[in-house]
Amino acid sequence: MTGFTDDLILGGRVALRQPVSGFRSGSDAVMLAAACHPPPGGRVLELGCGTGLPMLSLAARRSDFAFIGLEVQPDIAALAAINIASNAVADRGAVCVGDVGMAPFGDSSFDLVLANPPYFDPARFRRSPDAAREMARSEGAVPLAGWIATVLRLLAPGGHAVLILRRERLAEVREALPGTCALDIRPLGSRAGRPAKRVLLRLRPGAGGAVRELQALALHEADGRDTPLANGIMRDAQPIMWT
Repeated sequence: MTGFTDDLILGGRVALRQPVSGFRSGSDAVMLAAACHPPPGGRVLELGCGTGLPMLSLAARRSDFAFIGLEVQPDIAALAAINIASNAVADRGAVCVGDVGMAPFGDSSFDLVLANPPYFDPARFRRSPDAAREMARSEGAVPLAGWIATVLRLLAPGGHAVLILRRERLAEVREALPGTCALDIRPLGSRAGRPAKRVLLRLRPGAGGAVRELQALALHEADGRDTPLANGIMRDAQPIMWT
């Protein structure tokens, strides 16, 4: 790691140290956190937490849950630990080093699991020359179905998971889910009227297996400016609801 930046996110609610080069967290991380609603007193896990922006964004909005992040890259996990401390949430948050395919937690350990799995199938997209960015963006030893399997194993009865992915991978998610897992889909559109390239997904095991697609959220006006909705989420920590 050649250097880092210290950034303020969510209107200054979150201080984030992250690498100058390689994978850097952005709007996807904040959108993911905004769509998460752990139960009071709940146990929350972020798989592939990077430097910790999603779980820290959620912690900035809610103070009534405990959380842990799992990150495979030790140097990035070390930054996540720094960020947890600098945001004064070390009393209820932590990070550990480990691989999603061998997540070191017992079955049914968490009420909420959130994740931004690697978006890209390396066989279909150009690889990044930056090794850390490539690891964060492209599937490695654990395919998307493996992420889903880990999520389902770790969720406690009545728990749920929230993911953010490219829409083109939605069919893979549906194929990996058991028939009794309900799936809620919230498309994220760049502008009103344009096809959404990203989706937020809520997985609810044991909830009957229904698939429900909600109205897309438009994040930009026709002239490219952020919509009031996007400003509320990105700057004011407003939540994204599943109704």
